[in-house]
Amino acid sequence: MTKVKLLGVAVVVLVLLNVGTLAMLLKGRHGHSGPPNREGPKAIIIERLHFDAEQVKAYDELIAHHQVAIRASDADMETARGALYQELKSPTSSAKDSLLNVLGNGQRTIEATHFAHFEALRSLCRPDQRADFDLLVDDLAGYFSHSTLGERPPPPRD
Repeated sequence: MTKVKLLGVAVVVLVLLNVGTLAMLLKGRHGHSGPPNREGPKAIIIERLHFDAEQVKAYDELIAHHQVAIRASDADMETARGALYQELKSPTSSAKDSLLNVLGNGQRTIEATHFAHFEALRSLCRPDQRADFDLLVDDLAGYFSHSTLGERPPPPRD
């Protein structure tokens, strides 16, 4: 093989690799990297609890209220987190402990909001759905952990 042919083959291979890489990046950027039509925890919960249309509507309202509360808590914590790290600029960080307390209380508020959300979700269940809810509770932490969001739900229980 001559040097010119070898160079031509190398260029073609590199072009194909670049096109493939760009295609994967664009596919991921548009949110199509996960399973098709996957709505995340909401769809899993609706399916596992066998919600009817009326329950789904009420659940949508619960989700909307929950998201507003969590966004507000997240915003408060982000502000406190920013102030905390600004304390690194000062040799005497006098506000560090109080800012850490604010962050701890903020996380407590978020967890309490999550808990209240699932208490309200339980109240949407009919008596025949309560056993399914109890089984769902065992998997809740896995559905909502940062490491599984956008990836895949935890494996089904045996």
